[in-house]
Amino acid sequence: MRRLPTPPLWLFGLFEAVQAVLATALLVAVPVLGSSLARNWRDFDPQSSAEFASQVWLVVHAAPLNFAENGDSNWFHLVPLGFTLVPFLLAWRAGRRLAQGAYPTQLWQGLLAFTLGYAAAGVGVARYGIGDPGTLVWAGVAPGLLVGIGSLAGCYAEARSATRMIGVDLEAAVEGLSERLKWAFAYLWAVLRGGAVAAVAAVGLSAVLMVGWLGWRWMDVANSYQELDAGITGGAGLTLLHLGLAPNLLLWALAYSTGAGFSMGTGSPVSPLETELVAVPAVPVLAALPDQVYEYSLLALALPVLAGVIAGWWLMREGENHFDDWCQLKLKLRPVSVTVSTVTLGVLTGTVAAALMIGPLWLSHISLGVGAMNDIGPHAGITAMLLGGWVALGTVLGYSLTAAAKQATPRRRTQEDDDAEEESFSAAQQ
Repeated sequence: MRRLPTPPLWLFGLFEAVQAVLATALLVAVPVLGSSLARNWRDFDPQSSAEFASQVWLVVHAAPLNFAENGDSNWFHLVPLGFTLVPFLLAWRAGRRLAQGAYPTQLWQGLLAFTLGYAAAGVGVARYGIGDPGTLVWAGVAPGLLVGIGSLAGCYAEARSATRMIGVDLEAAVEGLSERLKWAFAYLWAVLRGGAVAAVAAVGLSAVLMVGWLGWRWMDVANSYQELDAGITGGAGLTLLHLGLAPNLLLWALAYSTGAGFSMGTGSPVSPLETELVAVPAVPVLAALPDQVYEYSLLALALPVLAGVIAGWWLMREGENHFDDWCQLKLKLRPVSVTVSTVTLGVLTGTVAAALMIGPLWLSHISLGVGAMNDIGPHAGITAMLLGGWVALGTVLGYSLTAAAKQATPRRRTQEDDDAEEESFSAAQQ
């Protein structure tokens, strides 16, 4: 029996792109069309509903929309990060499938076809839904970047090594380097992972802060639901909106904990140092926002410092601070060398944490394109800078305290120590 030839990898990538586009389109179109029918089934307009669904699809894929009026730009940018995870995970799945069916030197063909195919679909959706030239550009760039990063993450999850992904044995290449370069790369790799530990810890502590505050102000949220009186369909839609915006609110809590805070519109800051709510959108969860600066608000600043302390503890356990070894050789005074190496480690770790979080913080910012509502959310640059500073301070504290505790704790005797002592005693007797 004859078998069909194996399709080329680029065709497999296009097939995965079509699958992902159809899945996300259905996930958006079905609720949008269903809600339109439920609101007014007699005057249901399929074309306007389809255009709105295409705009929602673009919003989910982090593409800004330009609703231009009379030649004036009117950009709408809202990225519900909870919903954006859906195409990211679909791209992650596609990357894993492409990695399973490709040789390392051919993997780029499938990934490139998948990314370009998805980006072309984004342009087509924008052409149908809004037609603005500026939006068409973003409709190709934003979905392409989103699924490109997701597919690469999926490839790495499947391959588990750079050798299987790109056909180059990086470990063998590193082994061929000099001893000093090996130590430098080991130090940088430890710093990168330490910065990631700090970023994850900062997000986790911010989640604790957000959940605790929502629990404290839960009645305000419930009262806001009742005041809106949106009915069953509207209440379900608001709850779904809350789920989609939950990661955004988490990042706003992170911005609050750094001291930078966030804005609920032009001239309406919310931070531990200054809070002045002017106009809040009619979203029930926003009823729980702090309406003033409390006596204990400044305690929130301890959270990013604690994240840095966790990173410093982890870096001490990692034991790859080769820059400290170099400083100890070059700087004869130990107090000076340990100060220089520890401060450098803290600054580098804080820089990595800030670099990792500036992108998500920027995506969490919202611009509704209407007056003061152009500025909702944190300022990514200021927040990332403050986060890096607090993490650097915490890393220095955590690393120093862990080192001091390690020196103060007496070393436990192990079986290897006892055996070595017995061997040396026997040798001495002989």
